[in-house]
Amino acid sequence: MNFVHLAPGVGSTRGLVVALGTFDGVHVGHRAIVAAAKKESTVLGTDTAVLIFSASPHGAGCILPLDDRLREFRALGVNLAVVCDFDELRALTPEAFVSEILLDKLGAVAVFAGYNYRFGAKAAGDTDRLRALCAAHGIACGVTPCVELCGAPVSSTRIRALLAAGDVETADVLLGYRYYLRGEVLHGKQLGRTLGMPTVNQRFADGCVTPAHGVYYTTAEIDGRIYPAVSNVGTRPTVSAGDAVDLETHILHYSGDLYGKTVTVRFHAHGRAETKFADVAALRDAVMRDIAAAAAYFEREGIE
Repeated sequence: MNFVHLAPGVGSTRGLVVALGTFDGVHVGHRAIVAAAKKESTVLGTDTAVLIFSASPHGAGCILPLDDRLREFRALGVNLAVVCDFDELRALTPEAFVSEILLDKLGAVAVFAGYNYRFGAKAAGDTDRLRALCAAHGIACGVTPCVELCGAPVSSTRIRALLAAGDVETADVLLGYRYYLRGEVLHGKQLGRTLGMPTVNQRFADGCVTPAHGVYYTTAEIDGRIYPAVSNVGTRPTVSAGDAVDLETHILHYSGDLYGKTVTVRFHAHGRAETKFADVAALRDAVMRDIAAAAAYFEREGIE
């Protein structure tokens, strides 16, 4: 269990208000839980904490890596993140989770969870059980209702499915922000530069989901400035026989050396599926069409 201080707190000794959940993507539903916890901590004059897992407890893959999730929580005004490995908690009974973790280790005075929250060994505890156990220990407990968007409940499972289908536009609505990859620019094979279209090369974090292979209209944030871009998610089947999934991004209206810098690439819309072309010349023609399509898209969106 690792305690990560995200933002200065009030320094109260009255205990924490703790938001509970998987929080593997910090989506709109997760944000509702955090907002409820923040509101209560303001009333009580104490700090807000989130209890999160370092990796997806179900092996499904996180939507964002841990560092980015912590960054999102910091932006939401959370003071403390309590980061756990799933193995630390998986054997605890619901009673032990509340008494040993929430009460003894965290000193919680209030907790908030989503309507479908499960906890304890074999997910034996639900929100009714959480309310009862918290009441027995003098801990206030709030449960946030289901959040529905685009005709169905918001959930990480649904967002993962949308990303797997390449529907980043709907995924962005459910996330409450544009899905993104934030990472260091790596050295590639320089093929894009050879073709006259240099690219930024990045790698998706281990243990995280990736969008469907294909071309996307994206933006790249460099030193606080936003540039329109076009990105490819995939294995580059025309020029490579490997299976490593990378993100290659051509940034419009930008020239400069970005190796070693951190760039944030945000996904706006899906352009086309990944294709294996007959030769490099055909690939180059397709990329030129992708760049033109991305430029037209961002012109319509008012992003230059």
